[in-house]
This record gives sequence, C-alpha cells and structure tokens, in this order.
Amino acid sequence: MELTGKVVIVTGGNRGVGLGIARRFLQAGAIVATCSRRNLDPPPAAAGIEGARERSMHRRCNHRHWEEIDTFVKEVVERFGRLDILINNAGGALPLEKVEEVGKVPAEASGIRLGEIDPGYVAPLFHKLVIENNLLGPLWFALRAYRVMATQETGGSIVNISSGASSPAGSPHLVSYGAAKSGLNQMTKSLAVEWGPKVRVNCIALGPFLTENMRRIVLPKDESGQENYFAAVPLHRAGEPEEVGDVCVFLCSKAADYINGATIAMDGGLMPGPLLGFGAL
Repeated sequence: MELTGKVVIVTGGNRGVGLGIARRFLQAGAIVATCSRRNLDPPPAAAGIEGARERSMHRRCNHRHWEEIDTFVKEVVERFGRLDILINNAGGALPLEKVEEVGKVPAEASGIRLGEIDPGYVAPLFHKLVIENNLLGPLWFALRAYRVMATQETGGSIVNISSGASSPAGSPHLVSYGAAKSGLNQMTKSLAVEWGPKVRVNCIALGPFLTENMRRIVLPKDESGQENYFAAVPLHRAGEPEEVGDVCVFLCSKAADYINGATIAMDGGLMPGPLLGFGAL
C-alpha cells in the first residue's frame, strides 16, 4: 500500500475522522491537502509526523460553495502538479432536537442566531443545510476532482465517507442526514460505473466513531454510561478515526485496484438501531 508521492485531498481534514484519515495518508508517504471552513496553519494533520509539514497544506474551503471548491482544487494542482485521491469526508449533522440544545445555527451561512428567526423556518433551513453538506458538496467535489484525474495517465481514486444512517432500515431523528447519506451511496455506484476505468469510486459507511463531537454531544458523561452506550456494537467499542484512515489508504492503493463502486460498512458489526447516524459527527 505504497502511496509515496500521491497527492491527496481530504475534506474536513482538520479534526475527527478527517484528521485521522489525513494523518494515515501522510504516514503512508502521500502529499496531503486538507480543507475546512477556516484557515489553519500549520496543517493539523502534520503534527508529530516527521517531514509531513513539507508534504501538507490546509486551506479554507466550504464545500457547500462550488466556487470555493474550484479555487481549492486549482491551488492544490498548481502547487503539487496533480491530484490522485479525493476523500470526501466533510459532512455530518445533528438530530434536529439537539440543534437548540447545543446552540447551533441551522442557517449558519446567514449568520442568524436561534431566537432571531421564526421557529417555523428552523426545520427546513436545517434540512437544507444537511442535504448540501452530505450530498451536494461531495458531488461537486467529486466532479471537480474528476476533471483533473481524467487527464492523468494513472487516473485517480475517490472515497466517499457515508454513514450507517443510510441503512434501508431507516434513521429516525436523522431523516435528512440518512437520506443524504443514502444518496451518497447511490452516487458512489453511479460515478464508479460512469468514470471507470479511469477513476475508481468507493464508499465507507461508518458506525459510531470517537470524535470530539461525539464525546461532547452524544456520549453520556460518565464512563459506565459510555460502556452501556456501545453494548449494541458486537465489538463493544467505538471506532477510532485512524482506523477509517487505514481503510481509505487500502482502497486508494494498488492492493484495491479491482474494488470499484463498493460501499463498505465499517461499524463493528452494529445492526440498524439508535446508534446509527453519529459516525460522521
């Protein structure tokens, strides 16, 4: 799984699962460009990895805006000369009933605070944001990356990060999120068929993973409560962000050259239930 010299974009690569993915690619020898909704310097993924600072960059890019995607991809290609891998990781959502609890603003781009908007409009604005974050944004990023990869003799690889909330069993309380991630799974297969053999497209559907947001918003505060929370997972634990990175590195390596259009469940064997939907938080 040698990736030395490969140029990788990881969206939402500043924290959580995205950070774990970006670090694994850097450890595999790749050049990694990460992005999020704010500028960060030095790139968070490079911390503690010898020589990684010279092989990494981080820029502001809100993947809900195609102009920012275009600018970011152009900068990556101009700086590093190519683009081999895209990891569509940015996304996530909160259950609607938790929006007010954590003080989040569904219409974040408008700058409106809760209490300054008619409550009747919160839900549609929230669901609109969720669909943009988890389906349209990844689609726009994939299309822009493909334009570069299709011109390269070696093509490229795209991995979309989905969620167990996309299960056909449904995702109560995460309706728009589950619907968007289900669409992402379908998009993966469609693009794999359309873009092969030049670009492979695969997907990973996550169960519960230990990220800052999961600890802060989802998990019980006491340790015994956390143990009970993962009782429904056959492995009796949450996943670690770096473990997603290991699977991404595999899918983008020569070892996985015949895997295309697949959605791989990475959830510890979790069956559909209340835990699903929090993997990408």
